[in-house]
Amino acid sequence: MTHLINSLIAMGLTLFYFFLAVKIYRWKPSPLTIPIFISSIAIVITLLVIDVSYERYAQFTSIITYLLGPATVALAYPLYQHRQLLLKHLQPILMGIFVGSGVSMVSSYYLSKWMGIPSAWNRSIMLKTITTPVAVDIGKVIDSKIEVIPTVVILTGIFGAMTIPTLLKWLKVNHSIAKGLPFGVISHGVGTAQAIKEGEEEGAVSGAAMALTATIMSFIIPILFIWL
Repeated sequence: MTHLINSLIAMGLTLFYFFLAVKIYRWKPSPLTIPIFISSIAIVITLLVIDVSYERYAQFTSIITYLLGPATVALAYPLYQHRQLLLKHLQPILMGIFVGSGVSMVSSYYLSKWMGIPSAWNRSIMLKTITTPVAVDIGKVIDSKIEVIPTVVILTGIFGAMTIPTLLKWLKVNHSIAKGLPFGVISHGVGTAQAIKEGEEEGAVSGAAMALTATIMSFIIPILFIWL
């Protein structure tokens, strides 16, 4: 009974912070006020103040975590709606995935190596652009620090969602394919949620890029580490 009450309180507080963050974003749209960033900061501060560990909070909000699965599957709908657009531009989409994820992972790996970061941590950081469930599975294969992966992936997603829209405006990128790709390739699920706000086509491209990046890299990375 106590666990049920704590779960209801934790989920209620989480939803409250998110809806409050949405209102703040609508009132003052800014890279620093995107809902997932504001609500995450609020939750972290709350957990620190009331001295509750993340493990306990994760247990209390496991239902919300479970719903991430159906939410991800639901992204298939805009993919289906815009399948002709995606097939028409399949070549540049694949090129963007290989170049974007490749440059990100290689630069991250060698920069971390140059900074003297332990090998297991280095491999975890390298997986930051792959959606969490797939990144964790890849991490097990290449002997990375599994505990680090979710944090790195989430931080990358939030940072990308905060910065990509501004960069696209500065670079005057207007094509839906070019706008949607970086969200999906670099910022996975968090970025896709932000891309949907940019437009339906951008959201569809981002969702496709996220799925293809995870699929392609789940084959390439283990093979590369076997050879290395």
